[in-house]
Amino acid sequence: MSDPYAGSYPASFPDTPTQTRSPRAAQRDRRGIAGGLAAIGLSIAKYGALLFKVGKLGPTLISMAISLVLLAQIYGLAFGAGVLLLIAVHESGHMLFAKYERLPVSAPIFLGFFGAVIGLKSPPKDARQEAVVAIGGPVVGSLGALAVYLLALSMPEGHTRLVLIAIAYFGFFINLFNLVPVVPFDGGRVASALSVYANIVGLVIMAALLVFSAAAHLSSPFLFILLILGAYSTYKRFQTARANPQYLASVPRRTRSYIALAYVAMLALTALGMGATHASLVDHNVVSVSDSSQ
Repeated sequence: MSDPYAGSYPASFPDTPTQTRSPRAAQRDRRGIAGGLAAIGLSIAKYGALLFKVGKLGPTLISMAISLVLLAQIYGLAFGAGVLLLIAVHESGHMLFAKYERLPVSAPIFLGFFGAVIGLKSPPKDARQEAVVAIGGPVVGSLGALAVYLLALSMPEGHTRLVLIAIAYFGFFINLFNLVPVVPFDGGRVASALSVYANIVGLVIMAALLVFSAAAHLSSPFLFILLILGAYSTYKRFQTARANPQYLASVPRRTRSYIALAYVAMLALTALGMGATHASLVDHNVVSVSDSSQ
């Protein structure tokens, strides 16, 4: 086949004349290259810092995603996401109060059905500081549950309203349960600022819950594990009190009174919140009175 474009371009091209660049043009080129390199450097610094932060939050984000999948499998996506959100709000309370006390903490690690944990990078200097950080979770967490409940009340009747009320109920319940006065619960760390013997009261409460659940054929190995952990932590508390008596003795009596008042106030708030949200669910026939009494 013949080339249809034959003869349409010359067989050879004329030589391109060599152009001599002025020093000013070369200087502009160097400035352009330097500016481009500077822009690249700024971008690396900006987004590199972002990637570094995301990298530090990697365990938190991964554990949150896994927890969401686990919670959604049991409770459904909407309720599971709401529960996870309130757990995150609870942990943010610990972090905010730790920051107020100038205690460095790690980002939370979510544990699915078991909530979440944060780590203190340096130990509290006394029982007061430990109590302040501990009560921050129930305070902020309960406010989060209250916000969800108020949002539900502002919405028209329907499925979304009921889901939000159920999430608020769960939030109040989790924060009330966390106030049981025995470590590893927040209540144990708060009550320890009042007396080391408060943890024994918490052990009695946990044992009673275990017996009650067994009698109601609702026995849970989770409660048994918590009772064992509580017994061990109580033993360690008494050891710490003997080895470092100033840890508790350094807390003034007036400060203990404030801590006790805050603790009782949180018990009342979470209990009232549970009662109000439970009543709303009963009114909507989500749960029956006979179910709640069993």
